[in-house]
Amino acid sequence: MLRFLHLFACLLLAYLCQAELVFAGNNQRAVLLMSEELDDKGKLIPMSPEVTALLRYLEQHSGLTFDIRRYPWKRALENAEKGEGLIFGISKTRERLRSFKFSQPIFSDQSLLVTRCDSKFVFQSLDDLKGKTIGIVRGTSNGDKFDRLSNVLFKVEDDTSNNSGRLKKLYLGRMDAFLLYSSASNISQLEVNINRQYATEFAPGQTAEKLFCILPKPVSSVDIHIAIRPDLDKGLMQKINRTILRAHQEGELARIYSQR
Repeated sequence: MLRFLHLFACLLLAYLCQAELVFAGNNQRAVLLMSEELDDKGKLIPMSPEVTALLRYLEQHSGLTFDIRRYPWKRALENAEKGEGLIFGISKTRERLRSFKFSQPIFSDQSLLVTRCDSKFVFQSLDDLKGKTIGIVRGTSNGDKFDRLSNVLFKVEDDTSNNSGRLKKLYLGRMDAFLLYSSASNISQLEVNINRQYATEFAPGQTAEKLFCILPKPVSSVDIHIAIRPDLDKGLMQKINRTILRAHQEGELARIYSQR
């Protein structure tokens, strides 16, 4: 009997460690996996003000406290599939719907093509990518049709989420364009920001013309969610969905993302 109780206790402890959920007072602590982005020196870039504000709102109104863990996106996705915790910043695909339970949509991201300005091309449909090499962060989805045609209609260059490294590949001609996820409403300003931050790194003293251009038509627009493996939900998604709905109704999400 004692051996049975010991085995049961061990199994229970293993399950709790896998789910990584503990309770502190009235707040439930939950692991939240996110994509990391590194600068050109390999240092972790802090979360954007928008994401910081969103997570603060979710914590304040859901009764959850997040233990944030940032990984390269592909690893974050794999760890979420293994049950390490919730994952933030994920879009739905047919394959992911078999593995995860998704929250209500939080905001929408556009997949934007970034090119060198001296070799930009017209993009109106995926057929315009035929024969080109397109950089994509490992493990990301850019819509079912785009994913299906990857390495069929066009070649994929696997990337990390290090934008400096991706822009260097683009500058050196290792790809024709790369896909940048962004919820920015002002694409022209986003283009200015990219050039201001990175162009001088590759072309010192170049100020007369832009080095990098963003094509006006997005490849896709996808809703962004929080997700978790269904067997580990235990009421988490209900709390998160209730808070997301409140944020929509109060205009908090519109306020946060209108500042981009």
